[in-house]
Amino acid sequence: GGPYIRTFAASYPDQVAGMVLLDSQPNTAFTKLPDYSSNYRIIRPASALFAPLARLGVFRLASMSSFGSLPPQSRDLERATQSTAELQRGARDEFAKMPAILKQASALTNLGDRPLVVVTAMLDSQSGWLPLQDDMLSLSSNSSHRVLANTEHLALIEDQTSAAIASQAIREVVASVRTGTPLAEP
Repeated sequence: GGPYIRTFAASYPDQVAGMVLLDSQPNTAFTKLPDYSSNYRIIRPASALFAPLARLGVFRLASMSSFGSLPPQSRDLERATQSTAELQRGARDEFAKMPAILKQASALTNLGDRPLVVVTAMLDSQSGWLPLQDDMLSLSSNSSHRVLANTEHLALIEDQTSAAIASQAIREVVASVRTGTPLAEP
């Protein structure tokens, strides 16, 4: 979601009071992440198979052990959603447009002093990920970085402890906007 949020902020700067980026894909992923381009060349054509595989039930089987830390109702809903051909068509289309999406996101160059918190999950990150997460801090003169060394990307919404850190970052940005005070260091 990070590239979409940055694109929105560039297009509608008056409607953005602050921002939290949760392990957001950097604009320079294709040029500055050593493995990104080669991974993209594999996943892009493979993504054409996602919707047909979903219709055959492959994603339903694959997701049976996923989202286990969510409450049962949320877990079941997420598993069902991830299994749909519609969602997988969306993933395919998103992969196809990724170079354009990241280019659009690069239109955001400055948030001024609006609060920005970058939360980075390091456990499953690619080589070179952390410096590019650090680079996003330069979007605002009022920024803070939370690096979660033992957290995976999906844990930011799945794992109670990691999700609490993400939620706290949102509360801190809201508080900074409401009070007009700079973000405190974590």
